[in-house]
Formats: sequence, C-alpha cells, structure tokens
Amino acid sequence: MLIARECKPDTCPVPGGFFESSPGLAGNAFLLAAFASLIPLNLYTGIRYKTPLYVSLIVIGLVLEVVSHVGKILLHADIANPTYFSVYLVANFWGPTIMATAMYTALPHIMAIYGPECRIVSRPIFINIFFLTLNIFGLAFQAVGSVFASNGTTTAEMAQGANIAVAGLAMQLASLTIFMVMYYYINYRIAHRRYIIDPKLAVVFLSSKFKTFLLGIQLAAFLLIIRVAVRIGALSTGLSGGLFQSEIVTYLLDDTAVLLAAIILSLAPPGRAFGPSWKDTTPFTLQKICPSRIRLPLRSHERSSIRTRVISQPYPLNSTFTPGSSRSYNALNTPPVPSITSPALNGVYMRPAYEVSPVAAVPFLASEASSPRELMSPIRKKKMWASAPDASQMVNPNGIWS
Repeated sequence: MLIARECKPDTCPVPGGFFESSPGLAGNAFLLAAFASLIPLNLYTGIRYKTPLYVSLIVIGLVLEVVSHVGKILLHADIANPTYFSVYLVANFWGPTIMATAMYTALPHIMAIYGPECRIVSRPIFINIFFLTLNIFGLAFQAVGSVFASNGTTTAEMAQGANIAVAGLAMQLASLTIFMVMYYYINYRIAHRRYIIDPKLAVVFLSSKFKTFLLGIQLAAFLLIIRVAVRIGALSTGLSGGLFQSEIVTYLLDDTAVLLAAIILSLAPPGRAFGPSWKDTTPFTLQKICPSRIRLPLRSHERSSIRTRVISQPYPLNSTFTPGSSRSYNALNTPPVPSITSPALNGVYMRPAYEVSPVAAVPFLASEASSPRELMSPIRKKKMWASAPDASQMVNPNGIWS
C-alpha cells in the first residue's frame, strides 16, 4: 500500500532518506537556470519558423527538467520526503523522453525532403504514431515505477517500483535506437541509390543549415542514449546502489548530457534548416505512395571488363524504358535526325567530293635514315653538306640582267 509520508529508517533506501547526502543546492540551482533560459529561445524559434508541434515538445521537456531540479532543491531541505522524491523522479524521467519525441517528429520531414523514394513506410505519419505509442507506454511505466519507488512501505515495493521504472527507460532506449537505425538507413539508401533525387527541394538538403541540423540531431540522440543507459544501470542496482547515489555520476552523465542535448536542439532548430518547406513536408499532408509502385528515374549501369566500377548513365525521362526491359540504353538513344535547315542536308554548304585524295597525290619519299639518331649523326650531316649544290649554281646571273 502506498502512503505519502516520510520514509522510516527501515524503509528508506539509505539511512536518513533517499540519498546518502543532501543534493547540492548550487549545482541544481545552476541547472535549473540553464534549462529555464532555453525556454524563451525555443518559443521564439517556434513562432518565427512556425514549428508548433516540435517546439511544444521541446518546451514541455525543458519545463519538466526545471521541475526536476526544483524537486531536488526541495529534497535538500527534507531528504526523506517521498513527495519531493516522486516529483524529482517523474520529471527527471519524463523530460528527456519528451524532448526525444520532438526529434522523432523531424524524421518524416527528413524523408520527405529527399523525395518519396526515401520513405520507409507508405505514409510517414505511421512513424509518428509508432514512436508516440512507444513513448506513451514508456512514460506510463516510468511514472508508475517512480511512485512505487518513492512511496513504497517496504523495501520490496520500492525495488519493484525501480524495476518498473527500468522497463520504462528500456522502452525509451529502444525508441532512441530505432530512431537512429531509421536515420542511418535513410542515409544508406541515399548514398547507394540508383535513382535521381528530386531537385525540387535541393535548396534545402544542400544547404549548410540542413546539414548542421542533421548533425545536431545525431549528437543529441547519442547524448540521450548515453543518459538513458546510465539511468538503467543506476536503477538496476536499486535506489541504494552506489551508481544511483553518486552525485558526480548524476551531474555528469545525466544532467549535463540532457543539458547539452537541449542546447544543441535549441541552437539548431529544424525551422531554420527547412524554412517554408517544413510545412510542405509535414506527414499530415503527404499523400500515400506505395514504394513498390513508384516510377523512379533509374540509372543504367554497365560493368567494365577491366575494373568492377559501375559506370552509370541516367535514363531519359521521355523514353519507354522500364527497369525489367532487356533493351539496352544505347539502343534507346539513337542519334537525332538533323533538321531541314542543317548544313548536312543543305546543298549550298555541301563541298564536292575529291576525285583524288589530296593525301594520295603527294609522293612519299622514304628516308635513308632508319632512326632519328642516325638522321642526326655527324656522318649523315657531312653527306648532306657534300651533296648540297653550290650556291653560285642555284641562280643564273645572265638571266637576271637580261
């Protein structure tokens, strides 16, 4: 049975309360101010770039982090109060989970930027539904586990609550891992594609802001994965374990990791990267496209006999070629027929054919020298000078003055 009262020495995780020592007041006050300072920045970027769902989830996560550190400051005054401990645990679990949900909402937009060929499912809205369902179950398990771990009247109830919270954190870790697998799978499909990306949104995915946003998403996801893994390890040993009671581990691998992830997501918002295309790529308005029926502008390839490198050439969009056809690319691309005004068909510009090739009319005299070295030898030079006619015999003096 759960009763909201101070824990007794026989029911507290450690003697005296929920922590071996009172939580640091200065450190928690600094973290509270840091998370609170990011809320106006996210509100501004959300209003300016019109990303209401994304910024709402980020702001809710930041508010929960603020509430978490408020609960820890209250525990500084009363370390055995289960209500304060419940507020701290629930807010500490929920804040990063909801911020991760904001990152999940950006995945369908990223797929839509590269065209319908990069979609993992027929409708990207299914991805949001999947992550939302997984996070709802995770949040429920985390909340129930936190309440049992805080208000349990026996050590067994508190241990059971910690295990339930670990199950909720495991769901969060699974959702983050699936998100990263999907993200890198999309990158793999783009890098190994055999089709041409739709250049309609090239101004977005070729911009430096978009690449910065993708890098920020990856860094934030890795930081949250590290944080969740540390939290699972801490709660697996129980509330009295050394990893859960260590304030240094909590500051460095929990609070600092979440703060860095929040700063990255705040400084690299998706609205700045997508611009007006964020609204155009929302999964609520994208049409259903079956990936097996998409007509792609495929590229043919032929392998060289010397190397295994693939030489690709784009198919013309107006050709009747299909990927299953046995016709080659060269057979479809015959040289165009010249127009009537082409010089090739106009008699004015046509030159008469030679009766005798000018090259064939020139006599060819074979050289006596068999090699360039022999041609430039001193003996050859002397023979040339000896056989040269005299200069006085080259001009008839009598013919000049006659």
